[in-house]
Amino acid sequence: MDICYVSHCVPWPPDKGERIRAFNSVNQLVRRHRVHVACLARDPKEAHADSELRRRCASVHVEVLNAPRAFARALVRFASGRCFSTAFYWNPALDRHIRKVAADCPIAAVILLSSGMAVYAPEAIPFIADWGDVDSEKWLQYSRTRFPGFLYAAESRRVRKTECEYAFRSRRAFFTTPNELNLFREIAPEAPAGCAGNGVDFEFFDPRLPFNLANLRNRQFLVFVGVLNYFPNSDGVCRFAETVFPELRRRNPQLELFLVGRNPAENVLRLASKPGITVTGTVADVRPYLAAARGVIAPLQIARGIQNKVLEALAMGKTVLASKQVCATFAPQLPAGIVPCESVESYVRSVEALPSPASSNANIRDAAQARFSWSENLAPIMAELDAIEQSGKRPRVTGAWI
Repeated sequence: MDICYVSHCVPWPPDKGERIRAFNSVNQLVRRHRVHVACLARDPKEAHADSELRRRCASVHVEVLNAPRAFARALVRFASGRCFSTAFYWNPALDRHIRKVAADCPIAAVILLSSGMAVYAPEAIPFIADWGDVDSEKWLQYSRTRFPGFLYAAESRRVRKTECEYAFRSRRAFFTTPNELNLFREIAPEAPAGCAGNGVDFEFFDPRLPFNLANLRNRQFLVFVGVLNYFPNSDGVCRFAETVFPELRRRNPQLELFLVGRNPAENVLRLASKPGITVTGTVADVRPYLAAARGVIAPLQIARGIQNKVLEALAMGKTVLASKQVCATFAPQLPAGIVPCESVESYVRSVEALPSPASSNANIRDAAQARFSWSENLAPIMAELDAIEQSGKRPRVTGAWI
């Protein structure tokens, strides 16, 4: 059947959290359905990076989001009591295209990726709300740690209202972890909701592949991989570099820390002046850094949903030293290879237990393969689509959309 997949990002290339889920969702959908992708890009370069998508999908339409203009518009609407997130992602041209696709094709279902895209929810067509995370909780956490807290708290309330309202209207709202699902059920116990987790491309993240380790061989280092201007990431690595790494370095002067990821914030760039710390910026391939590292760190103090970079590290057979916040995202069962670290002392003990020289642990990888399969974890969404298809109803689209 025909499905319209609406995303706040181009689902290609699958190189960061939001795009990883979008790409793999589309990859599963096209095996059984005709998929029409309608999405936003942050710049023209990203908008033209979709050739692989066009080959796989029935149609692909990308609108470039003018971030400064969208931010200004969202501020105005926020000041009038509206939700900043949905106002930021609202794009009239994208909305018109979605309406046109729905009118021209027998669209049987719409999938919305993230609550920020709730404004594109149809009235006349069944839709699935792939919320992923309880975003309102992230805004609430921001209100406790960032200035001005009262504005973040206001956005938390408005996002929560949006999450709940559109979840009730949807066929089902999906979250990436049982932890997020349980939280949402506490907020909206009557809303139709389920869990559809993330996975890993185990063929790509395979430690047996021949990586170029020329500049990394025989170096003892820990690595963090992630977008480095994203506040939870930048905040987490800065705290680690300032409070934990000096003691690790004192114990082992040969130990280094690599911070690998695009767009490092100013406070992250300044860390490169500290002994033993390297900030790489964008790299062509993160796998050599994972392959050569003694261990991977995930010291985030704010963590929602599932951390894709943690899954990729596990796929490479690496031990991950993780904060309690990151560990909580994997509840109720922590995967093999993740070691909880809450204090400097616990990090010291955990680092001392890491293999030296660096190696890959097949047991960690095998356990990850058993738990983080894309086809199995996205099966609940596919089942919901099957139910829509079996109902045999093809909605008649009118002018009413949102």
